[in-house]
Amino acid sequence: MKEGRRVNRRLTIDHRIWRNAFVFSIVYGLWSMVCLAQNAQVNFAVKSYPFVHEERNEIVNAKVLDSFFNKLYLQRTQKNQRISILQIGDSHIQADMLSGQVRTNFQKDFGNAGRGLIVPLRVAGSNEPYNYKITSNVKCYGKRCVYVNDSLDYGIGGFAVKTSDDTAQFRIRTFDYAPLNYAFSKMTLFYQQDSSYHFSLEDSLGNKLGVVSKDSSQMKNVSVVQLLANTNEVFLKAHRNNSSESYAILYGMNLENDSSGVLYHSIGVNGAEAYQYARAKYFAEQTVVLKPEVIIISLGTNEAQRRPFDKTLTEARLDSLIKQLQFYNPGKPIILTTPPDSYFHRKYYNTAISTYHVMVVDYAKQNNLAVWDLFSATGGYKSCYQWKKYKLMRKDGVHFSRAGYELQGNLLYEAITKSYNEYVSHKR
Repeated sequence: MKEGRRVNRRLTIDHRIWRNAFVFSIVYGLWSMVCLAQNAQVNFAVKSYPFVHEERNEIVNAKVLDSFFNKLYLQRTQKNQRISILQIGDSHIQADMLSGQVRTNFQKDFGNAGRGLIVPLRVAGSNEPYNYKITSNVKCYGKRCVYVNDSLDYGIGGFAVKTSDDTAQFRIRTFDYAPLNYAFSKMTLFYQQDSSYHFSLEDSLGNKLGVVSKDSSQMKNVSVVQLLANTNEVFLKAHRNNSSESYAILYGMNLENDSSGVLYHSIGVNGAEAYQYARAKYFAEQTVVLKPEVIIISLGTNEAQRRPFDKTLTEARLDSLIKQLQFYNPGKPIILTTPPDSYFHRKYYNTAISTYHVMVVDYAKQNNLAVWDLFSATGGYKSCYQWKKYKLMRKDGVHFSRAGYELQGNLLYEAITKSYNEYVSHKR
């Protein structure tokens, strides 16, 4: 009898131990999940200005970005993701002051996988971002896609550079800005293969780093070269192998390292409108190579400078570009952004910006796209006066100072991370 009580007591004690262990494991697991979710979130704040409406700085319909946010979450918690983001725009993007600020923020918080896409803008006679430089030993013929009737076929960067000099070489350099290092160990070259010269990559001493093969495993006009070590400088040299090779046409290069993290590709063309990107022969097709997890379209300033402003035509042109991008990048979410307010002919308030803003917001809603409404978040119609008052806008009434562009980049990043943090909170 006593033995039976002892057995029952042991069973009761064992049951309590098991139950307490089970409860502890559940509580610890839940606590760990909460801590993981909290660590995965991003703390970010933007310098405050009186005309910025913080409550309006958000991504509308952010639910469509869940696949993108999940990639960010996995990178934040496991450090095992390479996340490609593509932003397409006009002169506000070409200088990379806006997009460069977004890139810096992303790479500080989620890791730096490389500089991403660069374009030979300087060689084409245009302005280039501050964190890379491409020069050539010969004068090249270069144009941007706003010249829709030019004989050049435009590619991924919205630009094309052509030379018939078989001694041509292009010096490609990236510059580091602490804490970001833009040395690269892999280059994806976008160029035109028909009748084009062969290329090789060399270092400053003339040592060959790799040969650009025309037999691309991805698609025509795209080739990948893997380097043996990270470098901030290479020379891309042209070689004529036979008489049928008569010229070289370059579109751009994607520069990557071997780390996990974010690749933030910014494509901007001075004066560009949506229809000009849509008419560029290889543009949408080559975006596939960048493997974007999300595409951000930041256009509208140039469309809103047209008189008369044709809303129906403008929407149809934007729709054409979006449909092309969706065809080549099926299932990938798109964020449409509204342009900030600006002047018309330097001194008149531009009513077309307001009309374009409404058009984009309505289009995004009808087509289940995300939208970042910068126009509303920074005061809407006539807020260009405030941009100028705080010395954030240039004298032309259309472009912004470096501080103005950095503010816009920070606002975009803040809006994205607000929605990302909300996504992460549901993982608790």
